[in-house]
Amino acid sequence: MLEAGAFPAALAGTVAQLLPALGSSQAHPPFAVCQDGEALLIPTRTYYDRLRLLACTQLPGDAGVIALCLGTRHHDGHLREACLKQLLLQERAWTVPFVVHLCGEYVLEIVERIGAALPAWNAQALARYLRENPAYMDTLERRAVSYWNGYYRGRYPAWDDYPGCRAMAALRALQRLTPR
Repeated sequence: MLEAGAFPAALAGTVAQLLPALGSSQAHPPFAVCQDGEALLIPTRTYYDRLRLLACTQLPGDAGVIALCLGTRHHDGHLREACLKQLLLQERAWTVPFVVHLCGEYVLEIVERIGAALPAWNAQALARYLRENPAYMDTLERRAVSYWNGYYRGRYPAWDDYPGCRAMAALRALQRLTPR
């Protein structure tokens, strides 16, 4: 299954146990990133049954957090936002790719929620991840600009006022942090 490659190898057993409980999901081409030197393939979208996914998010430990991560890729924007809200309460480094990717999406409420959490949320893990994926960050920023231009320019005439710009600026500042 595609989702198995979305998480570090250390979580392979937990992912393998969780996926049958989630049921099937359509496959979409993933986006490739690196985290702590490990190549990951994060699903662009998932189409799990909403109720099954929500039930899995309540599982204890890493299994519930993995379900939250996959929920941030769900086709339903409201479900993505609900999973993100819970995911921002976690400080596991391996959740970072799922949160960061949402900064380049079109649901403004999601971008605002992340922007409000930055830079305090998981700052060192974020900084490492962002430094490890500079080309991905460039793509994410271009995507944010595109959504601003296509959907939100009337509401936010200046790019600097757009919540996506502020979120990207916070990510760029973290990307420049010197490693400890």
